[in-house]
Amino acid sequence: MSLRMVATDFAIDLGTSNILVYKKDEGLILNEPSLIVLDENNTKVLAIGNEAKEMIGKTPSDIHVVKPIINGVITDFNLTEALLSHFYNEVNPGMSLLQPKVVICVPSGITDIESRAIIDAALHAGSRDIILVDESLAAAFGMGLTPEDPKGLLLINLGAGTTEVAVISLNGIVTSKTLNKAGDKIDEAIIELLKDKKKIDIGKNTAENIKINLLSLKVKDAEKTMNIDGRDLLSAAPKTVNISSKDLVDCILPFADEVVSMIYEVLEKVPPELTADIKRDGFALTGAFSKASGLREYIENKLGLSSYMSEDPATDAIVGAGKILEDPDRFYKYRK
Repeated sequence: MSLRMVATDFAIDLGTSNILVYKKDEGLILNEPSLIVLDENNTKVLAIGNEAKEMIGKTPSDIHVVKPIINGVITDFNLTEALLSHFYNEVNPGMSLLQPKVVICVPSGITDIESRAIIDAALHAGSRDIILVDESLAAAFGMGLTPEDPKGLLLINLGAGTTEVAVISLNGIVTSKTLNKAGDKIDEAIIELLKDKKKIDIGKNTAENIKINLLSLKVKDAEKTMNIDGRDLLSAAPKTVNISSKDLVDCILPFADEVVSMIYEVLEKVPPELTADIKRDGFALTGAFSKASGLREYIENKLGLSSYMSEDPATDAIVGAGKILEDPDRFYKYRK
């Protein structure tokens, strides 16, 4: 086993769907599902990350695929520690005399107890120093914006487990609202819709594939179709059905309207000076689900505002956490 004097510092985004890791001086090095496979007694970890995702829906009854992080919150301390230890070892294999400093992205609405759970899990996994950063603030840094400036920035974060609307100024969250519903709930809605309308049962990975490749709010995509394989609910035999984008509108439209309502609720609490900034600059859209076809345009039309989105919104937060790791003084401005 190799031994080094000082471990390399890194940043980590503990997402409901994926865990992303940024290594100092190297950039983004890991992006794997936040999943663990356990034995029948829930005592032995059999697989983690990509290997675990490949087992979803395919395991015997005595093997379980679990998510230790749900809606951005740790639901199982020991499993999260095991997950963190796995990724820590990926960044710094072997032993180090001085443990790494770690920047961790967390939801803005996280409680003190939940923050403590994340810090404890990170310390047990092998951290020397921990900086918790609001995910929306980290995303703003990652998008190349300047959240440290004295102006209002409206950011909408559409992830897998949570949706967050936040107004940022001077490196702080002026006001925000979090909804425990996002991309994963859309997967569930697709599964239920196909059960009801097509009498077919599909797995989560298939639902996610439909969400990425067929789900759309754009009128021009309405007739776009896709063949789906699953299990016939009546005969239990394998079955293939054809579905169109317009069949799936009810899976996303209520969610889109809920996001718009959240935005208005947040804007009602914003000081007039910051509202003027938002009117001028529009809003920033981040998170993996922000790439859903037509969703950005739908929100723009409802709000009457322009928007900005990076080329890869799923990595905005981890890229921003990496920038904070490389230049912490920029993050601590107005915080000391």
